[in-house]
Amino acid sequence: MDLSAFPYLQGNYAPIDEERDFDESQLRVEGEIPARLVGAYMRDGANVAFQPNHYVYPLDGDCMVHAVYFNNGHVHYKNRWVQTSHLKTERKFGRTIYGSVGKLMEVPQEVIDAGGEPNPVRNTANTNVLYHGGKLVAMWEGGFPHLLNNDLSTVGLYDYEGALQPGDALTAHPKVCPDTGQLISCTQRWDSPNYWVQIFDAQARHLKTIPVSFERKGIIHDLQITENYVVIFYAPAFHSLERAMKGENPFMWEPELGTKVIVIPRDGNSDNMVFETDAFFSWHFCNGFERDGKIIVDYVWINSIPFTQAQGTGVEKQPRRMHRMTLDPSTMSVNDEEFSDVFCEFSRVDERRMGKDYRYGFAASSNRDWGDAHGYNCTGRFDFKTGETTLWEYGPEANAGEPVYVPNPESELEEDGWVMCFVYNPDEGAFLSIINAGDFASGPVAKVHIPGGVANGFHANWMNGLTLQLT
Repeated sequence: MDLSAFPYLQGNYAPIDEERDFDESQLRVEGEIPARLVGAYMRDGANVAFQPNHYVYPLDGDCMVHAVYFNNGHVHYKNRWVQTSHLKTERKFGRTIYGSVGKLMEVPQEVIDAGGEPNPVRNTANTNVLYHGGKLVAMWEGGFPHLLNNDLSTVGLYDYEGALQPGDALTAHPKVCPDTGQLISCTQRWDSPNYWVQIFDAQARHLKTIPVSFERKGIIHDLQITENYVVIFYAPAFHSLERAMKGENPFMWEPELGTKVIVIPRDGNSDNMVFETDAFFSWHFCNGFERDGKIIVDYVWINSIPFTQAQGTGVEKQPRRMHRMTLDPSTMSVNDEEFSDVFCEFSRVDERRMGKDYRYGFAASSNRDWGDAHGYNCTGRFDFKTGETTLWEYGPEANAGEPVYVPNPESELEEDGWVMCFVYNPDEGAFLSIINAGDFASGPVAKVHIPGGVANGFHANWMNGLTLQLT
């Protein structure tokens, strides 16, 4: 493949071309692995298998999952492609067949006649990987999730025992309620502007659907839960499949419409609240909770839509900042304040505090300017009690991924857990970084060095209790 025309396929954005398995005799461990952990750190990401027709931002690459398994101080690494129907079709024909969400391509009739995937919209499965209700799934917000075995082998598309209907697209950003174990998710459809909150029980069985009507289909990437509500941002950002099929720019930003904050009761029995504010965009929430009758959400603010069809615009490098928004239902007012001026993205919390008041947020962060393709050379800790932001820098040219909080099985305190993320540093290669959440200034307590590299990717999670012995 000649990837030289695409900045976001250079450096550590370049794809990994092989599947690998390394036991602890092949992994160099620096420092000391927390001895009591049993589970796996897994991260999803875009990893193109064939020369793309269009690649402005890493939204379209085929999915590869990287995993480091922990078992009482022992570690094992493996990575696997998710065997989507689109990837299998391209491998069968040995060439690129499907375009990007920014520039779709018509599927050749010969491919359809030969039994290839007919949908021109690639189900990449590349955005998130989640373990809930005993199910391990790779997720993308434009289609069904893919069910995986614990060893990352692909089972196939998963419809949650019929809860998802043909054409439903399940979000890649559900939230798990720490009190009930419920998975609060949503579906959207390419053929409808509407939005449906979907709630599954702790065993991943569907419980409830809450419909939300819109006049236009917006780009709604994430959701946030509080004790009683689901919160979403309806920014004036829109996508047109018709334009994408014609080769035109399908992304629209209409700031004069402002951004609406939709607050949806989780019980589905009350009317939604709609707050209005100036236009902004956001990929990701950090957390949210209720206090004194108000709803507080922490999220990563972006001034406008951070992607377009044209290459080299730099819109994806515009500032991203941690914000705290306070919604007052008694007055329907919105107070939105910048919490930190640090460039950050991929914000996370201790999942035991999801939807609850909390102290620490974590995010991939940067303390430097970037050239053609931006990245994050730090892990940031955002202390919502003291107002302080603490960065651990891995090196000026390093790339650090989404930080995931891993709880200490012997403590309920946020500061006693660990924060894990994949890092690439030119001086060290690829490694999994493990930082004590309460002692960021001391840096990693351990690094698991991974031969062959781990490309930059998207979202990660800690799969508590998941081991290679369970399939």
